[in-house]
Amino acid sequence: MTPVVAVLHAEDIALEFLSVLARHAGDDVHVLAGARAEPVVLPGGRPLAERLDLLAPHVDPGGNTAPLPATETLAARLRDVPEPEVWTHSPADHRSRRARFGRSVVHAAGVAACAVGDNPHLQLIADLAVSLDGAQAAAKLGFAAIHAAPLLNSRVADRLVTTDRVPAVERFVRLEPGPADRLYALTASLTDDAAQVADPWEFESSAYEGARLDATAAWVARWWVPDDGPVVEVGACEGALARRLVDKGYTVYAAEPNPAFHARLRTVPGVEATADGLEELAAGGPAGAYLLSEMLYYGQDLDLLHRLPANLLLISLAAERLNDTVWPWVREQSAWTVAERCELAAPALEFVCDGRAYLRKRGSRGLALTRTGGRA
Repeated sequence: MTPVVAVLHAEDIALEFLSVLARHAGDDVHVLAGARAEPVVLPGGRPLAERLDLLAPHVDPGGNTAPLPATETLAARLRDVPEPEVWTHSPADHRSRRARFGRSVVHAAGVAACAVGDNPHLQLIADLAVSLDGAQAAAKLGFAAIHAAPLLNSRVADRLVTTDRVPAVERFVRLEPGPADRLYALTASLTDDAAQVADPWEFESSAYEGARLDATAAWVARWWVPDDGPVVEVGACEGALARRLVDKGYTVYAAEPNPAFHARLRTVPGVEATADGLEELAAGGPAGAYLLSEMLYYGQDLDLLHRLPANLLLISLAAERLNDTVWPWVREQSAWTVAERCELAAPALEFVCDGRAYLRKRGSRGLALTRTGGRA
């Protein structure tokens, strides 16, 4: 097998994959760095610091905007290497370009060992964990000081070298394309990339999510019965909550502007799906009770809520987000009156992606608002 380390930036070898060089001390290690067409070969049998020095000419402390190589391009490069053993970035890395690069490498290779990388919210279950000794850690720090010093003060967030991005224990998880896609979508949950896989938040399989959705549907039923009129769910995703409301006898208008989610939403029986976002609904949506469940995470203009054709708003959100964004807005306006604040789901730790990782689910609080002077 020929060890191949595919990274977005040359310094990543020293900072996150140094144990791979130590593991293959006697082997030539092929480095595929970003869009660079030719690999950098680090000869085996040489001192670690000397091999790292060969990467120095390829460290560019500039920006983070060069086009990423396509999966097909990466696959072609790997075909030039006899029996490649591939190491790369995690598709769950919070540095989004590294995550996309790592995902593409996994697809190109079919399977790869992925460095755990930078993700403060997700704990990956490592298949391999290597504790560096003092000399190896010194090699990391020496490389950073000599060849990557500007990155210690970089203004580009993803390039900034921080303590937690220089691990003393390097951890890796072996991934195939399917799990890589799910981890990538889960990490990209606040972007359109989340829709690249079905059910990215695992509403259908998660005990926590199922209980949260059931509690939210029951909360709706306390405030609005089917005979009162339709429920308009804003940001309905793939319809996990809308389906529960239909089963309770509600007429549900489910609004979801993301094209991939909307296409899946249209297959939910009994749901009237629309591609409207909050702005379109505020400009002329159907009248009814408006449900905004776990969707006010995207910097929306909350004043649009005043223009919704409703006398009842049901908002659910993680407690910290509710307190930081919605509650200050509520206090500063007079169009809506707080009718209830309640807990729908407590925070919990839960496995995700078929047990490959776990994270803290943040819990959910409900806020019922009635229009001042109106009728709920």
